[in-house]
Amino acid sequence: MKKILFTLLLFTIFTHYTKSQVYDKNCYFGFTFDVSENKNWGYGELIITEVEPNSPAERAGIKVGDIIMEINGKATYLRDNQTIANWLFEDMYAPTVTFTIRNMNAYFKEYTLSRKCIATNSVSEMELSKIFSFYSLENTSERIFTLPLYVQPDKDVDFYDYHTYDFYKDGKPVPAIDSQITILLAKDLEAKGLVRDTSDPDIVVQAYYNYEPNTKFTGLNNPNYAPGTWRFDVDKQQMVLLPIFDADEPNVDKVAQYIVEYGFSFYDRKYINPSKLTQIWDCNIKDYLSSKYTLEEYVRLHTPLMLKQFPYSAPKTEARYKVDFNRYNYTGMYFDADDLVTVKDVDMDSPAYRAGIRPGYVIKKINNRKFEHTKESLSEAYKRFIAETMVFRDQATRFTNAGGYTECMFWNVGYYPEIAKELNKPQYLAQFSYLYDFEKYVNSKSDSRITVEAWDGIQNRVFSVTPEIRKSVVVKAL
Repeated sequence: MKKILFTLLLFTIFTHYTKSQVYDKNCYFGFTFDVSENKNWGYGELIITEVEPNSPAERAGIKVGDIIMEINGKATYLRDNQTIANWLFEDMYAPTVTFTIRNMNAYFKEYTLSRKCIATNSVSEMELSKIFSFYSLENTSERIFTLPLYVQPDKDVDFYDYHTYDFYKDGKPVPAIDSQITILLAKDLEAKGLVRDTSDPDIVVQAYYNYEPNTKFTGLNNPNYAPGTWRFDVDKQQMVLLPIFDADEPNVDKVAQYIVEYGFSFYDRKYINPSKLTQIWDCNIKDYLSSKYTLEEYVRLHTPLMLKQFPYSAPKTEARYKVDFNRYNYTGMYFDADDLVTVKDVDMDSPAYRAGIRPGYVIKKINNRKFEHTKESLSEAYKRFIAETMVFRDQATRFTNAGGYTECMFWNVGYYPEIAKELNKPQYLAQFSYLYDFEKYVNSKSDSRITVEAWDGIQNRVFSVTPEIRKSVVVKAL
């Protein structure tokens, strides 16, 4: 699929790339989209694939999976990328752009978004929190996990035609687990905009499952061998280690103690052949368990993950997900990407703006840590900090991040005072640890305010800023 990025803020370590640089400002709306080539959902139109936390798009209520029909009244169907870009940015003096959106809940809804414009070549605190995430992996990290999903949509069906659903009923007594699955499915389907209709539904949903001991299990494997697989728990909003074998485990069909299968099918009962049910979408998963794990917990955790494959769907036998955890101190300052010292921009009505900090000020200190660095020296000091403080990390929390780095670990609680001392050592240039100043291993004081000393062009001034803690957890089906 052709992918167009319109968050317009891409940042790798000390490399800033932007588009639509006009009048020394970069303007964006806070979402990314695909031009859909999928007959199941929004073919030829624009599908929202990501919505940036705290962006104009998120505040307006735009969601992943929404279809953009029009931009300022102009139809997006089968338009080329350059035409779309021109519509979005042709009149940079216009304060707003109107998007007409449809989804399973709305046939036609207009969202008028104000552009967010920041100075070119500037770096936000959200981006800096991700660059300096090893100051606090507890708060900022990206994780990837895989599910052995089998997804099979009917390639000729447009899921936009379906707006109501109900569950298959055969008149027999319903086990407790079936009632639980019904509640789980209903919650997510209704969040997508479908409405339950028990008299005349467009879709009939049927779930199925099987949980049984593995008849091939010999019990001869090492009793201390306890493999686990990381997956995301939507309710707990965290990664959890489950007693599930990795799909690549050798002889998994013999070493697993239990086998669990779970899935659900959607059937058309109205448009294809009203006289019978016709399957239009199926999603199922099969896992090999290294120890006992209840079916109730299994379906609770996996149902919302599986439904992320619908309606913008494609046939697959494996599904990858990325989870972006981010929690950081927001003051509203943007730093010049060339030196990471100069305040390039400040959000209006942000904590920094209210405190009196303005674009052009040069930061001298934050929380008494001197801003005496270049990008190169800051990068080297950060890498040295990561390497030399590994001894203070908790080995039991080890994980691999989305970038493939295998030595990710949280701080050991018993070393919090020592970690704070390390962050204060001048050789580590840990100025941007203020982004996690709410953590005891960064700031042992109870005061949430940060002190900023800056040169305003005439004199050094000291500002007291009370930051806002911003938190987001974003799960994306890749």
